[in-house]
Amino acid sequence: MRRTALFGSGLLLAFGAVGCQDQVTEPGPPTVTVGDLVTPGQMSAVVSDLDVSLPTGLDRDGARTRLLETGLTESHFANAVDRAINPGEFQCPPSTAVIDFFLDEFFEFVFGEPDLFNLLFFGLLADLIPQFEALLLQDGSLPQEFGYDGQFTQVMRKTDRDVRRFWDINSDDILLLAMKGTMLQDPERVSLTYQVAFGESEATADFFASLILDALSESEILDGGNHVLFSFNAFAFSNPGSGISDRIVMGDAILEAYEALGFGDVAPQAIYSHEFAHHIQFENDYFSDPIPTTDPGGPNAAEATRYTELMADAMSAYYLTHARGGTLRQRRVEQFLEVFFELGDCGFSDPGHHGTPAQRMRAAQFGFRVADLAQKQGHILSSQEFHDLFVANYLDLVAPDAF
Repeated sequence: MRRTALFGSGLLLAFGAVGCQDQVTEPGPPTVTVGDLVTPGQMSAVVSDLDVSLPTGLDRDGARTRLLETGLTESHFANAVDRAINPGEFQCPPSTAVIDFFLDEFFEFVFGEPDLFNLLFFGLLADLIPQFEALLLQDGSLPQEFGYDGQFTQVMRKTDRDVRRFWDINSDDILLLAMKGTMLQDPERVSLTYQVAFGESEATADFFASLILDALSESEILDGGNHVLFSFNAFAFSNPGSGISDRIVMGDAILEAYEALGFGDVAPQAIYSHEFAHHIQFENDYFSDPIPTTDPGGPNAAEATRYTELMADAMSAYYLTHARGGTLRQRRVEQFLEVFFELGDCGFSDPGHHGTPAQRMRAAQFGFRVADLAQKQGHILSSQEFHDLFVANYLDLVAPDAF
């Protein structure tokens, strides 16, 4: 059975590995091999007098492999950095309002503080640390606050309660967790993440944590970790064999981005309800469904991902506008989804294909219609009843963009 985190930002894995070499010097502090993108002169601005080197284990291919091993395999957000660099490789528009928001902040850092960017992004993979901690180490024991200033905490808690009450699955074991770039200011948490996620020794992990803390202190752009580089992501995760509890992780920067675009009143509910829909799929084993298809050769991996993503879109829309669910106005939800679904893609052969923007909107409109039919009697369909209705209408929803 496929168990994956289905709402993950490809931005976190935007670049390939930096070529590095091992250099071990004893005794002395942990030694780091400097990649060709980080010069010793640049490093000295952050790390005084130290002969620093990056171990070959800290590379983006290795980080991607570790994410794959935990099950965090699907990308929801289009890779904004790749789009900016290679727009010809994408069939859909190379930019959207959300991606522009990311790129404005991202490139302000890239060009404004290139030495710190190279150190944190290419050298220490600091952009991955909040995600790895949220995925591998958070257990709900820490206070969970959402948004740079905690401004989304109340709505996230209410949405969490309401969605669990609305749907009929057993959801008591699902953790709602915040992904916060500011955790990078806590050397203990950062060090432990390096040890668990990357297999670094305690001494090396402590050293890397100190470099990150120094870099955040020096930066005039990163605001102590409140930056898109560190939390522009959200995902659902379930993998019973991994030893990691079920969870929905909401990144601060995702919420901040949609608030900046004028959707702070609907984005938290919409993103969360989409992620919760993936847990319905996990719980009811809808990932094992036979995929409806018109392809005589049978569905491919792209169609399988599209099927579960469009189902999650429909389930989310059903909850958001139901009189006993989110009770949001349909037009307001549609306005948000028009922006949200711009992140749909045309990668029909890509295993991470989420559906085109038009397909995703049709799936949402299906959810609206089903909710509208229930307004007078106030009935809530069971997850299985909604699933069966979706399956019966699926081929109409993907046509004419079926390929």
